[in-house]
Amino acid sequence: MRQARLKPDYQDTWHHCYNRTVGTRSDRPFGDSEKEVFVRILKRLAAFYTVRIVSYTFMSNHFHIILQAPLEAPSDEDAAARYAAFHRGKREIRPGTVICREWTGRLRDVSWFMRHFQHLCTAWYNRTRPERRRGPLWAGRFKNTVLESGLAVWACWAYVERNPVRAHLVTDPADYRFCSYGEWAQT
Repeated sequence: MRQARLKPDYQDTWHHCYNRTVGTRSDRPFGDSEKEVFVRILKRLAAFYTVRIVSYTFMSNHFHIILQAPLEAPSDEDAAARYAAFHRGKREIRPGTVICREWTGRLRDVSWFMRHFQHLCTAWYNRTRPERRRGPLWAGRFKNTVLESGLAVWACWAYVERNPVRAHLVTDPADYRFCSYGEWAQT
């Protein structure tokens, strides 16, 4: 039976979120083009939601994201503006409405963010395969660890950024372009 996620709501909260693809450990469904699209989806959602992405790494069969969920929800006006911008003006919500109040809560919620991220990645991936694919891409719900600030965040950050080094893909994380440090170092 599924349990509710631990989401402290009395302070800004750091989360290490991760998931792996459906299949065996040796399945490696993501190449460079898939990873590039996943980074674009992540950045697009980061502009929509108020969670702050501080680190990410996309590997050939899993991902890691460190993010900070803010204590404060956005205003109705901010939520409506973010919603319209995300939908490129094709959909709108009005401040003060029930749906707008729902979205103000969702925009700071880690579960909504990750659910949306995994859904968009799965929909894109299934739609773009040479033989159209159906079904789940990820092995269930994402996993997350709530991090205390300070050393716990730094230790996790180093773990996430060094993932490609441990997998023997590069010798320096700055050389891996599908992680936040590599992207930063290469620009």
